[in-house]
Amino acid sequence: MTAKMFSVKLIVMKIEINEIELRKLDLNLLLVFSALMREGGVTRAANRLYLGPSAVSMALRRLREEVGDPLFVKTNKGMEPTSRAHQLWDAIAPSLAAIEAAVRAPAAFDPLTSDTIIRFAAPDDLEFVLVPRLLERMAEEAPNMRLVVRPSDFRTLLGRLDENDADLALSATPTSGIEKRHRVKVLHQETFLVLFDREQLGRTTKMNLDTFVDTPHLLLTITGDLHGLTDEALTELGRSRQVLAGITHFPTAPFILKRRPSLICVPATAAKHFARTYNLEIAPMPISSPTFDVSLIWHVRVDKDPAQSWFRELVEDEVAEMSRQ
Repeated sequence: MTAKMFSVKLIVMKIEINEIELRKLDLNLLLVFSALMREGGVTRAANRLYLGPSAVSMALRRLREEVGDPLFVKTNKGMEPTSRAHQLWDAIAPSLAAIEAAVRAPAAFDPLTSDTIIRFAAPDDLEFVLVPRLLERMAEEAPNMRLVVRPSDFRTLLGRLDENDADLALSATPTSGIEKRHRVKVLHQETFLVLFDREQLGRTTKMNLDTFVDTPHLLLTITGDLHGLTDEALTELGRSRQVLAGITHFPTAPFILKRRPSLICVPATAAKHFARTYNLEIAPMPISSPTFDVSLIWHVRVDKDPAQSWFRELVEDEVAEMSRQ
């Protein structure tokens, strides 16, 4: 939701609210009116509100001017509400109760009964194994909650969070753009492994530097460039590699590896799961492997939301378990 979606007049439950008109009325007068209706006298209303009787009398005078009605008349039994006061009370009492309930501390969160929809930005190298695990846990612990999975790209995810397009993102920690409105929790440091198909490469030996540079590479590329950190590291060694293809999604790689002699450098956590799922091989990189922090990132607007906090802990648990496997 963006600022453009807000207007001076907001329609809530088919009731038109005009904030500009409401600003002309001191809403505290309605609290004094509520106390008078409950207590039936200025002194008792003042005690209820921890105010002096004169302050309550002044507030009542101002409200009478706003409403155009005396609202209360003195009788032997105290202050008797007028017909207009009864009409006003019937109209505002539910609203005052709803406001009070809305600003109280929220009820304890129970995942078993919550029907919250969570929008989770997941990286494609982990989505294929992480999301099924999350859904399995949610089926047991939060059967009515639902999950919407969004793309997670460290270059754009902060904007996605700012635009309220996602509640939580799992990503390589962005190197820039993080502001006070963003919350970041580093989960672990990730390295890379080499992923390949043994039969396609026709090798049973470990991945050495010569094999690494002689075998065509797949390269994950968001921008379309066919040059990355690996090429810079090879240049320092006086070597170079051949990039067979640039792809935009890691899950495409196993299907290419099974059909073409090639390899790809994949974050270690994902590489292990790709290897098990598709019967592929993994090996340490024969050159210095770049590292990066993997983090959970969310917007401050959902920082205290109990459903979001519960889901963040769920993701953290599952990512930790995956990293250990």
